[in-house]
Amino acid sequence: MALLNPPPPARPPPPTPNGYTAFVQAGSLVQPNTFDYATMTLEKLQITVAGNSNALTIARAGLLEKSQAPWNSNPANMSNHLQQLTRLKELAFAFVTEGKLAEMEQRTNDAANAYLDTIHLGFESPRGGVIIDGLVGIAIEAIGTAQLQKIIGSLDEKTCADLARKIEMLDAHEEPWNQILQNESDWSRNAFPGFEQWMGELLNWKASKKALKKAEARSKTQQTKTRRLMIDLAARTYELEKGHPPGSVIDLVPDYLTAIPQDPFTGTNMTLAP
Repeated sequence: MALLNPPPPARPPPPTPNGYTAFVQAGSLVQPNTFDYATMTLEKLQITVAGNSNALTIARAGLLEKSQAPWNSNPANMSNHLQQLTRLKELAFAFVTEGKLAEMEQRTNDAANAYLDTIHLGFESPRGGVIIDGLVGIAIEAIGTAQLQKIIGSLDEKTCADLARKIEMLDAHEEPWNQILQNESDWSRNAFPGFEQWMGELLNWKASKKALKKAEARSKTQQTKTRRLMIDLAARTYELEKGHPPGSVIDLVPDYLTAIPQDPFTGTNMTLAP
């Protein structure tokens, strides 16, 4: 019975320094309306990127550190955490704005690296967190992958090769969705112990089950897009090097990818895009 469940194991202390702290600090420094990058003129992009330079420097330092999202079991602190998540999304827009400026200035390789940093933030910011952290991380990752996918045809061989390898490494070290679900369960057991937890689980079981399935599907869908991006970058490298496209994903291993990416939904090998 849930009432007899032992308390969850003690949560490990956050790393020192903690990349997550840097991300939130950086997000608080992002210029207002950075999210509106798609409609900005060149001059406005230049002004916005210059204003965000300190924030991006702090964020990039955070990407070099281990990260752990905060996990306070007091539900009253959730509103503060939601504000932190908003800052993370604002930081993602700052990275993308930098990338958009680089594109307009014909610095496509610099743009690609800014979009890679967006993807990296999406992987690192939810680490150690609960479902809401995971969903925000997915949204940030989606922003970066969508922008990078658009410019693959403009990238040089070395940049494509570096990006493919880096994204493959990020993907290999992503916190599994099952771990995020375990974090959520542990948080719930601390926040609502005993009878209160048991009643909550009983009353919300059907709704929670549906929401969890939807969240897991979002995770797998984005994982598929990220792995598709990885394959496309490796295939672009192959084509630039050899003068013709690869015949299959097998041709990309091991020189361009360490292993064939797996489809998260089926567990089978992914193939080249048609």
